[in-house]
Amino acid sequence: MNGGPVGRIVGVGRALGSRVVTNKDLESVLDTTDDWISTRTGILERRFVGQDETCATLAIEAARNAIEHAGIDGDSIDLVVCGTSTAPESMPSVACLVGESVGAVGVGAMDLAAACSGFSYAASVATAMIQSGQAGRVLLIGADAMSTIVDQSDRSTAVLFGDGAGAVVLDAGDGESGFVDHILGADGRGAPLGRAGQPGDPNKLYQNGREVFKFAVRILPEMFEKLLSRNDLTPDDVQYVIPHQANARIIRSAAKKMDIPEERIVINLDRFGNTSAASIPLSFPDIYDGMERGRYVVTVGFGFGLTWAANLYRI
Repeated sequence: MNGGPVGRIVGVGRALGSRVVTNKDLESVLDTTDDWISTRTGILERRFVGQDETCATLAIEAARNAIEHAGIDGDSIDLVVCGTSTAPESMPSVACLVGESVGAVGVGAMDLAAACSGFSYAASVATAMIQSGQAGRVLLIGADAMSTIVDQSDRSTAVLFGDGAGAVVLDAGDGESGFVDHILGADGRGAPLGRAGQPGDPNKLYQNGREVFKFAVRILPEMFEKLLSRNDLTPDDVQYVIPHQANARIIRSAAKKMDIPEERIVINLDRFGNTSAASIPLSFPDIYDGMERGRYVVTVGFGFGLTWAANLYRI
């Protein structure tokens, strides 16, 4: 990005599926154990949508919470952008439903699908719209209800995913705080490593866990180092790293390569599982009050596609 920081975060919110599903719960229906799941993934429990809940209802709740936290009215929002791959229907978009529900009627609203990289992709679009002058305040959301597309009898994937939504309100800002830089990438040659929602088998998610692991451990520190290098920063300038919450072993391996102490790595997968595009914004409520002006937050994510993305945010 050119110029100063764009898109200051002034409000954060999140929402989770109402059903708490522990590893012990999964022991009773799958050939697995609490110890195996927690050791291999770091996940202790996850949240699934309940009756009458969808990705859209979670996005609406998270958006309302962010708006309330920001102390603004919904009709002051100029644009709604939602990163998601699990909209309950093809049309209308989740973003349209959110806009109507929070009072942002008549403004632009769009969904963006980049799998687990969806929020970081959407953040790039949101800040570009602010930078161009087309929006002064953006409601930015990452939301997914992964339980709706996972085969719950497949132990290789059913233990991994959860449902949630995270939202932030972005203002044009003061020129001192906001997003500074973004990395977006994709490579369709990696499509065989992970697929979901295939015609004729919509409730089957497949991933090649071993190859995705190797890709993630490589791409996360690559993006981190690239962001710091081209912005003349060091790891000491970074207060928090928010990685996509896919697997604790991936996060630990990447953290070592990034030379970032574990206490500065934000983790929520132990409570929420892999919530896809929601995993990064779900982290902001945990760190918002402790963020120190002048320091940085780096988000790094990857997803089916293959996609990858990272954001550099100046507090």
